[in-house]
Amino acid sequence: MFITTKMILIKRLFLALAILGTYGCSQHIVRDTAASGLVSFGNNYVTPWFVASEDTDIMCAMGEGMSGLAYPMGPNVDPMIPMLALASGTCAYEKGLEEELRSIRALRRNDIEAAQDARTQQKRWTRLAAQRQYEGYKAAVRAFGKPGESCPEFKDDNEEMSYMFGLFVGLQAFQLDLTSGGNVGVPTNIVPGVMKGIQCIDSDKFWGVPNAVLASMDIMKLSIGGESKALDDAYARLEQASAVGKAQRVRIVQMLEAIVYQSQGKHEKTKALIKEHAALKKAEPADPKLNLIDEIATRGIRFVSDKMWTENTGQRTPYQQLGMFWDDKPTLDQGLDIDELL
Repeated sequence: MFITTKMILIKRLFLALAILGTYGCSQHIVRDTAASGLVSFGNNYVTPWFVASEDTDIMCAMGEGMSGLAYPMGPNVDPMIPMLALASGTCAYEKGLEEELRSIRALRRNDIEAAQDARTQQKRWTRLAAQRQYEGYKAAVRAFGKPGESCPEFKDDNEEMSYMFGLFVGLQAFQLDLTSGGNVGVPTNIVPGVMKGIQCIDSDKFWGVPNAVLASMDIMKLSIGGESKALDDAYARLEQASAVGKAQRVRIVQMLEAIVYQSQGKHEKTKALIKEHAALKKAEPADPKLNLIDEIATRGIRFVSDKMWTENTGQRTPYQQLGMFWDDKPTLDQGLDIDELL
């Protein structure tokens, strides 16, 4: 049979395409298998060890360090992304908070240039935090579907927690993007979906967080409208959610309470809550399996305290004195002059 040179070239082309196609498929198989293995290993070994740790700086290191490994692994690793986004986003957000403290100190010295520079840095870090957390939300949507349309069917508690973190970082991303100028492009319609989706989660199983988020958002809305009765009800629901976490010795809702009270200008309630949290930490140690969640709460509450201290004294909360304030009157059993802390 006579075969032309053109036919030989066409056959070689098809063979090359077939090899490339097979190679591409095998790449995806290897990637997807590795991703599924990473998620399984994470659920069975990494997460239990991680949430039992008391070292919250590991949270930052893990979020930032593992993102480069996890993100390229495709859709099979999406259930893991919300936790990484929460961790890495929190790192950037806290760096922004440090810049806010620097700005406050500069304003106290009437150093306008230093204050403006700190605010610029704060916006940069806040934008990065919003960007990181929005990626976590998008991963949750890919893994579980768009929130608000229907409730996902979770295979286990790990998936339910991942969904909760995904919704939480979506809400955080929206708020932080708004704060930093809206450059990340988090859509405004994200909030109604998150509010519906978070109702799919068993709030009592997760330390009261879902109900606390719902109550906090209602407080933000109602405080503008001036509906006092509905606002009082929302505060009561927030306190009920906090009671759930306190009973489980995982006081993460107290952090949300402190942030809400501070944002609403309720300084005395903020102080009282910080004092309560500090006392609870001494009297009732956290659930040892969930040390990290409780420590994250303490870390967030300390930042609220730091801002109050800095606004009033120019320095952050003194070392090991969370729960004490510059205007406290020492009791006889304290035997401590508050002036020694300044």
